[in-house]
Amino acid sequence: MTVSIKDVARAAGVSIASVSRVLSGKPGVGADTADRIRKVIEEMDYRPNLGARGLAKRTTGNIAVVVPRGSFILNNPFFSTTIEGIAKGIDQTDYNLLMSFTSAQQKRLLETQSVDGVILFSPRNEELSLEWLISIGLPIVVVGSYLEESPFPCVRPDDEDGIRQAVAALYQLGHRNIGIINGPMSSMHSVRCLKGYQSMMQELGLDYSSKNMFEIDEFDVFKATKGVSAFLNERRDITGVVCASDYLAIGVIKAAKTIGLRVPEDLSVIGADDVPISEFITPSLSSVHVDLVGIGRRATSILLDMIQGKQIRKKDVVFKMEYINRETTAAKKD
Repeated sequence: MTVSIKDVARAAGVSIASVSRVLSGKPGVGADTADRIRKVIEEMDYRPNLGARGLAKRTTGNIAVVVPRGSFILNNPFFSTTIEGIAKGIDQTDYNLLMSFTSAQQKRLLETQSVDGVILFSPRNEELSLEWLISIGLPIVVVGSYLEESPFPCVRPDDEDGIRQAVAALYQLGHRNIGIINGPMSSMHSVRCLKGYQSMMQELGLDYSSKNMFEIDEFDVFKATKGVSAFLNERRDITGVVCASDYLAIGVIKAAKTIGLRVPEDLSVIGADDVPISEFITPSLSSVHVDLVGIGRRATSILLDMIQGKQIRKKDVVFKMEYINRETTAAKKD
């Protein structure tokens, strides 16, 4: 026997409108009542008829998470942890979560209006141009740093301040020749990281040059190791490095080992974002922490508001970062 929304409302002792609000994530239902409704929904195994709802409201019941560079992204804990937050936010609604990993999938999904809204992990303009994204006319929220002229709300870590904190931490440990391992400059995240590195080096009165900056083609730990090894081998006077991600920092630790450098005895390494694995690798990774799950939840909340037609006043939502000292940093040897 198929369970209807009327059956759920009757069992929970509430109106059909209250059940509908809980299903769609809309306000207007008290927390205790909402919990009771969700419990009844689960006990009765109620599944809303999304097809019928879509026909009535001209909606799809779907939200897309668009992740450029899919095969690499799947291995990167920054994205998987943030997606966990997105999923938790969507779990409180009756929306389906759709994910796409290739440009062809993404364009087909968005061009055909197969979703009601999009959470977009900061794309490069050569992948999905800003002009094209604007033209499709869907509600879009960007996760991570993106083009400053973008009209879309953006939820991101404070990349610049995070790297500033990392440089300052190395300075306090006595390091004066500090390098940076960064991603491609086509990424706004990399641009912000470089800006943070340069501004703190200047503030501390430290010399820096392009020789102390290593840029890789992608934030890919597997592709980075060989190039980073050559960079570190050539610049053995560098005693500390800050990295644009924890993923890169793990590659730096591996690269250092291949050329006989010990971490942290010979080289201190700091990552960024403090993904869950950072605490459990050996040695545990010093990093600048940000609430990645919270970023995912906030992006979802903003997108749901946009879908419901609400005005979004704050377009740039920045999450603070905090330096976490672990085992990959140590005082500079005399």
